[in-house]
Amino acid sequence: MKKLTLLIAVAALGILVYKQMTKEAAPAEQASAQDLPSYSPQGAIEDEIINGDTTLLELPRLAGGNNNYFVTHRASGKVNYSLEYDVTKLHSRWVAFSFDAATAEDNVRRSDAWSWDPKIPAAYDTSNFFRRSGYSRGHLVASEDRTFSQAANEQTFYYTNMSPQLQTHNAGIWHRLENRVQEWARDRAFCDRLYVAKGGTIRDDQVEAERIKGKMVVPRYYWMALLMKKGKTYEGIAFLTEHRNYGKGERIDGLTLSIRELEQFTGLDFFYHLPDDIEQAVETTDPHSAASRRLWWKQ
Repeated sequence: MKKLTLLIAVAALGILVYKQMTKEAAPAEQASAQDLPSYSPQGAIEDEIINGDTTLLELPRLAGGNNNYFVTHRASGKVNYSLEYDVTKLHSRWVAFSFDAATAEDNVRRSDAWSWDPKIPAAYDTSNFFRRSGYSRGHLVASEDRTFSQAANEQTFYYTNMSPQLQTHNAGIWHRLENRVQEWARDRAFCDRLYVAKGGTIRDDQVEAERIKGKMVVPRYYWMALLMKKGKTYEGIAFLTEHRNYGKGERIDGLTLSIRELEQFTGLDFFYHLPDDIEQAVETTDPHSAASRRLWWKQ
């Protein structure tokens, strides 16, 4: 009887120890899971207002939900750019486009054709939000990105393509990044096609505390994700900047990170239309590796 009592006591103690170990292990497992990219949609994809081509390779995965509008703008018979607009934040979640031999052409000058986006209801018009706000009308798709036709350039002046940027950031580090992307895109010896997704962060924990007019969010970070295609080969690189003034000596190659790291930071899923093996390879490439530096920076 004493032996049986002892065995029961030992078994009970073992169960208590196991439960305690399980409790202690759970936070570590949860923390590890939080390190992975999270693509939880905001709502059903079928509830999103779709007015564009969802098959384009440059697109991030859509957020879903009826607060989001997905739009593809076309100009001169070509896809110009796409965007996903969040009407609760009056800001695009991202813009996406590609440069090929035709869309990389530099044929026209800046149009300054400021207007509201005709594909988004006028109830969300932000054209009067920027004056005296302390922020510039910062292009997401740069005017210089779309100079293959007059119509294409005019569409970059839609207010859905504007983000409230500090002018020191807009005309500084952001402009320098845009110039470098345009140089890559227009170099046919470098690439056949360059796919671009970029934007300012609008997630609740990645915006400034105050909204413009109590409605429009101000991003705390700006980012770019690039996918380059040459022949049958794909390569990827990403950039992340804080929304602040950078000194003139700031090296833009110091702002690089892998596409996977940018996904983890933003919660967005880039270039998800790629075959899985290619997507895995381009998104995990280390931009600081010798091979990447030779490719992108000729170093």
